Amino acid sequence: MRRTKQLATASRPHGIFITATDTGVGKTLVTSALVTCLAQRGIDVGVMKPIETGVSRLSQTQSDGARLRRAAGGHDSMAEVSPYTFQLAVSPLVAARAEGKTVHVATILRAFRALNQRHRLVIAEGAGGVYVPITQVLTMLNLIHQMKLPVVVVGRSGLGGINHALLTLHALRRQKIPIVALVLTQPRPLRTKIARVQEQSTVRLLKRLAGVPVVGPLSYNPGVNRNWDKGLIRLARTAPIKKLAKMVLASE
Repeated sequence: MRRTKQLATASRPHGIFITATDTGVGKTLVTSALVTCLAQRGIDVGVMKPIETGVSRLSQTQSDGARLRRAAGGHDSMAEVSPYTFQLAVSPLVAARAEGKTVHVATILRAFRALNQRHRLVIAEGAGGVYVPITQVLTMLNLIHQMKLPVVVVGRSGLGGINHALLTLHALRRQKIPIVALVLTQPRPLRTKIARVQEQSTVRLLKRLAGVPVVGPLSYNPGVNRNWDKGLIRLARTAPIKKLAKMVLASE
C-alpha cells in the first residue's frame, strides 16, 4: 500500500501555472522573476509557455518562452518549452487559424509530462486571461484544468484591478482549481495622487475580498525593459518575489 501511495505521488504533476487577469499586466515578468528566484536557491526548475503569439522569426530570442528558459538556466528544447508559437499577436485561436494550424492540448500535455519528469517542478505561463480561446471549444481555463496545476494569478494594482481579479478567481474556483496567490503589479508608473489613492484602495479591498494571499504590489520598473536579464536578477531578490517563491514551494 505504501508503494502504491509513493507511485501516485511521483506521477502527480509538480509545479505552478501562472495566469493573468488581462494581457499586459506583467505576467511574464512575474513568471521569469519567480523562476530566477527559485533557480538562485538551487531548485531545478523547468519552464513552459505552452502557447505564445506575436513571435516573429526575428524576435524568437526575445520571446516569452526564450526568456523563461534563460531565467531557468535550462537546456530543454524550445519544442517542449513552447510547443506552439504563432506570428500574429492575437488570441491563440485566431493566430493558429491565420497559419492554418490547430492547437492540440495533447501535444502540450506530452511536452509538460516530459518536463515534469526531468525537473523538480515546472512553471508554466499562460497567454492572456483564463477565457482566452485556444481552439473553437477550449479556453486557457480548460488547459489549466487538464494540466492539474495550482495557479498564481497576476493582476494590476490600479483602477479596474478589483473586478478583473475577482472575476478570474471566481472562474478558477468554479473549476475547482487551487489558487496559491494573487500577485499585483504596477504596469505603469503612478504619476498622480489619485493614481496612488486608487492603488491603495484596490490593494486594500483585494486583500479583504480575494480569499487568497495577495502579494505586492510590485513597483513599476522601467529598468527591466532596458536590460531584461539584469533587471530580472534584481527583481528576483525583492521581498514579494521571495514570498511568492516560498508559497509555490509550500504548495508542492
